[in-house]
Amino acid sequence: MLLVLISWVIFAFEDLSKIKNYLCSMFDLNGINLLNNEALYYLNNYIVIIIIGIICSIPIIKFIKKKNTTSTIKQNIGGVLESIGYIAIVILCTASLVNNSFNPFLYFRF
Repeated sequence: MLLVLISWVIFAFEDLSKIKNYLCSMFDLNGINLLNNEALYYLNNYIVIIIIGIICSIPIIKFIKKKNTTSTIKQNIGGVLESIGYIAIVILCTASLVNNSFNPFLYFRF
């Protein structure tokens, strides 16, 4: 995954000196503090998405399914709730993309 993050920098910048500066900043080699006003601003704006991401990265549904393997009705309800959760996440992500005027996708640069 680290290789993917580093390789995206090549697409973001066209100048090699900017690539070097950005990679040094990524690994805190420029002496720039990781916790500054800009970091706090983004953390404040995206804290809900970060918390949802942390919760969704935990395999909670696996643990629930292991405990409730006796009833098929509970399994069906769990599947429906899981689907509703996925749909809600897609709607929240789409609303967030539409709401923001800045679009971070690099594809639009080409």
